[in-house]
Parts: sequence; C-alpha cells; structure tokens
Amino acid sequence: MKLFFIFLLSAVLLSGCLPGNVQLPQMQQDPLLPMLERKSGLIVYIGADGNIYTADQAGNNITPYTKDAVLPATSTDPFHYYMYPTWAPDGASLGFVGVSEQGTKVTTDLYIAKVKDPAKKVFSSDSEHPFYLYWSPDNTNLGFLSSTADGKSVILQSVSSTQKERTVIDTGSPYYWSWAPDGKTMIVHAGSAASSEPEHMAFLQPGSNTSEDGLDITPAAFQSPAWSPDGKRILMTRVNDKGKNELIVTDGQGKFEKSLATYDMNTAFAWSDQSDKVAYIEGKQTIQSGTLGTLHVLDVNTSKELFKDEEDVIAFFWSPNGEKIAYFIPKVNSDSSSNNSGSSGQSNSTGQAQQQVLLQLKVLDVASGKSKVLFTFSPTDQFLGILPYFDQYHQSATIWSPDNYNLVLSVVSSDGNPSIAVVPSSGQLEPRIMTRGYLAFWSRN
Repeated sequence: MKLFFIFLLSAVLLSGCLPGNVQLPQMQQDPLLPMLERKSGLIVYIGADGNIYTADQAGNNITPYTKDAVLPATSTDPFHYYMYPTWAPDGASLGFVGVSEQGTKVTTDLYIAKVKDPAKKVFSSDSEHPFYLYWSPDNTNLGFLSSTADGKSVILQSVSSTQKERTVIDTGSPYYWSWAPDGKTMIVHAGSAASSEPEHMAFLQPGSNTSEDGLDITPAAFQSPAWSPDGKRILMTRVNDKGKNELIVTDGQGKFEKSLATYDMNTAFAWSDQSDKVAYIEGKQTIQSGTLGTLHVLDVNTSKELFKDEEDVIAFFWSPNGEKIAYFIPKVNSDSSSNNSGSSGQSNSTGQAQQQVLLQLKVLDVASGKSKVLFTFSPTDQFLGILPYFDQYHQSATIWSPDNYNLVLSVVSSDGNPSIAVVPSSGQLEPRIMTRGYLAFWSRN
C-alpha cells in the first residue's frame, strides 16, 4: 500500500517553475488566534505517528481512535498504520482503514467509529485491500472499493456497523460511482477501453439482491459521474452522434436533458451543494491519472459560463454554500539554491536539483468572478495522491469547514514535517499549522 500515491502527477506535467518564494505555514504563531476562532465541525486526520485522530480547528478536543500504529524505519521493516479517514455525511461517524505487514503477509482492516466512541472492525482480509471509502447519504452504509486477490479488478462493497457481513455489489476496473441522495441507488461508471472489462454506465440498487439497469450511452473520457445534491439531475459524459465529447445533464432516471459543453481530451466535474452550478476541468494535457487543464464554472439552468481560469488546474472543491471554489494549480520547484527543505528541490550528488511538486491554492468568489492566490505550498504525498481523483473524493470528503470560512490542507511545513494546516479562505489571515499529520478532511456538520 506504500505504492498508492507515488505516481506524482506523471513527472510532471507541468507549467512554470517557482523560485524560492514558496509560502509555508509556520509553527510559531500567536496561540490566541485559533482559540478565538468560532469552531465549526471536526477535522479527522492521520497523525504523524500513523494513527487516526479527530480535533477541532484549534487542535484541541483531540480524540485518538487508534494507538497502535508502527511506522517503518526502512522499506523492509514491518509496519502497521492507518489510512483513508472518511466522515459520514452527518459527521456522527467515520470510517478508516488499517494496514499491517508481517513478512510477506499484508492484512487490511476496515473500521467504523461513532464520534468519541471506540472504533469497531467491520471487515478484514489478507487478499482484498480497501483503498477508497464513500458513505451513503443516509449515513447507514459505508461503500468501499477493494482490490481483488489477483489485483486485476476492484470490488464495490458496502458494510455498516450493525450488519454481520459485507455486501458485495459489483466489480470493474477502474470503478467510480455516485450515490443518489436517498442512499438507495447508485450510478456507476466502470471498465475502460484499456482494461479487460468493457466500459459501461449503469444504475445499481444495492441490497441482498442487487439489481442493475444499464444506460445506453457511450461515455466520453471522464472518471466519476455525479448525482446532483437535490437528486433531480446527473452529470455525466457521452460521445454524441457527431463523435464529439460532451459534458451532459440527465434527469434522475438518466434521460438526456441538455449538453453543457464539449471537450477534446477528458474532463472532471462537480456540483455545487445547491445543485444550480457546475464546475469542470477541461483537460489540456496528458497525465497518468486525472485531468489537468482549464477550470470552467457554469450556471446549469442557463448554461452561462460564470468563470474560466486557463491555468493548469488539477483539482477543486466547492465550499458548502456554493459561493467559493478552492482550486489547485501544480507547479515545479527546481531551485537548488535554497536550504529550506520545505520549499525547494534537494540537490543530488551531481549538484543537480531534484524537481519537487508544489501546489498553488487559489480561491474563487463565484458571484464576482474574481479569484486570488492564497499561498503556494509543498503537499504531503497523501494529499497529492487524492487530487487526480478529486471528482470522486468531492462526493465523499471535503477540505472546507462547514461554516465556509476555512480550509484544511495537508502540507510539508517549513521545518520539513508533514503537517495539517488551517487556511482562512478570505486570505486575510496567514495559514497556520494545527498539528503534525499526513492527511485531513473536515466534517460536513
């Protein structure tokens, strides 16, 4: 499982190189500032010790859900650590994965915990390894993807803290899905031309006897479909009768309503929580995973374009109130002149600088159509790893606080440590380090 994120955006893509002016949160700050903030929701994070914790945005009211993580000192040492923390939509429960290795045996366990209560193991396997979690909107079932024993496909399954056995729903590779808001139906996009399994889209009704209703549509290049939060519409793609790739809206039964845009390469998209606006990335460069290109924001009802940023955007997240979008532009820093390990490439034995991926965070105010750079930072590998799949993660996790005022980011701080940073979305206050850790998400409530 150490694997999973080391694609690093295919040696990177990328546009400009940054000099040594990278902004990074500092540990030395006025301790009163986070105490005076109005608290909103909770943050779940993987700590620097590999355990799972929750805390408020000041780093207080810490609850540890695990205490037995063992991080390897070398690549050959045994390990036991935790991954993929995922909130239920109501913020009352969370799921996460534990991974351990002894010799050649790797065991993966899936846990569910009520907030403040001990975690309960709900699934364990030596051959099927969960790697993505997504709660049903009714907070009752934790859907998850796991690898098959032969590693050639993935399995969509679900489990809850009350059921005795997991439910196997479907298989495919790759596999993406979106829950209907009632939690009773999924729309799935599975398979690909490059895999042994045919690409298809379908509605699934999971249960003891899962039923499937295939869609008569040829998908254009994309990853995850998206059900609108109000349940009335679905975003997906198709190749139209003229051979053009289209981003389209259907009704809740998959009946075509309108085309929103055409594109040449690929796309990734997400609804605002109000179901009236859509943002999408129009892919402009070939990368190993995900979509890299122009960010567009549209009014769904009028199809009017509200905003466009032609820089190379890799991911974005809507704020809960639909008024802002936080988005990320990858950069490369190859400046070997700086000694700051958090902000520059490291020189190798020949004196050449090693390139380091950095992310520029921008926040768009949708109403005004104006965006601004908040800061540029070095991300943890775990955070960098989710960005090519943000269209799926946008539906299962958020980096926004419930009150829309702050973002939680997983960064490498100025002293070189993996850290969890709280970033005011206004840009009027400096980002600050909350605690040490590898990956964090905010609860929706």
